[in-house]
Amino acid sequence: MERSGSSGSPVTLKTIANELGVSVTTVARALKDGYKVGPETVRKVRETADRLGYVRNLEGAKLRTGKTLVAMAFLDFAEEEEIGDSGAVGILNGFHKCLAGTDYAVRVVPAPRDGSAIERIREVVRGRLADGMILDLTELQDARVKYLLEADFSFVTYGRTELFSEHAWFDIDNEFAAWQSTDALLRDGCRRVAMIDGDPRYTYVRQRLRGYERALSEHGVDPDSALRYHSVLAADVARAAVGPLLEQGADGFVCSNELTFLGARAGVRDRIGDDVQRIGFALRSGTSIGKYVATKVHASHFSHVSTGRALAELLLKRIGGADPRDCQHLARTSLVTTGNENEAIIR
Repeated sequence: MERSGSSGSPVTLKTIANELGVSVTTVARALKDGYKVGPETVRKVRETADRLGYVRNLEGAKLRTGKTLVAMAFLDFAEEEEIGDSGAVGILNGFHKCLAGTDYAVRVVPAPRDGSAIERIREVVRGRLADGMILDLTELQDARVKYLLEADFSFVTYGRTELFSEHAWFDIDNEFAAWQSTDALLRDGCRRVAMIDGDPRYTYVRQRLRGYERALSEHGVDPDSALRYHSVLAADVARAAVGPLLEQGADGFVCSNELTFLGARAGVRDRIGDDVQRIGFALRSGTSIGKYVATKVHASHFSHVSTGRALAELLLKRIGGADPRDCQHLARTSLVTTGNENEAIIR
């Protein structure tokens, strides 16, 4: 709520405007995002607001605007806990960094995999529980996206669909990332490169599979379905999958993320002990994990925090009325190779 000034009356936007001799609109913009206000004026307004003890009345803002000032995100969290989930945590960090200078709060919930997702989405829309949402685990013909388009509700997907209707999205170029990391292993001399990835019903997995197979073909290697393992992205699952892949002659592993990489490396060590160094590893990563393992690793890197920030920025644009076609961004990864000396080589 708004605090009282030295005279005992509430400190409002008008109080600050009168103090500085500017308009209430200028004060409101300076305190929010500085839109159309010079940096010196923004500084003076904010300093004056602090000095007078002004605190924005968010409940009043909600009543005036009809908004909830809540952004909801359905994210894919790991089901296990022994390692953690750096992906979701990093993305959440990016959300908070982006929304820190706004009135918005973010509410994050696990993205359901059991078919209940669409009902959860309907509850948010019908109950006006948020002004917009971010969706993870995007499918080619995504029922959630179809519903939100019909409901005219602001949203951004982490990943793309194959729907004809335009919608806002942010995505990593997964096809390029998988090609990039597979190509790196093949250049190292691997010829039986195995892929450990998620369920092919998700768009990003289909994209990664195309990149993986393209790299193999470019190196004259025929793709072998026996070297592909698709399941839940979890370290223990990847660890158990490695044995059969090694029996198929796998000499390198392309992993979907940090969790599957750690699991795959542990699975290889279970089978061949310290000879793990002769097996190649590559992954799509949003962290610097390669610096902390005594194994050569090729990481197709794009920061999880940058991903979260980009998703939140696009959602704010959509809530503000921007055209969905202006809220689409495809990011490319950089290849970061770390060796036993933990010196990163970036390409």
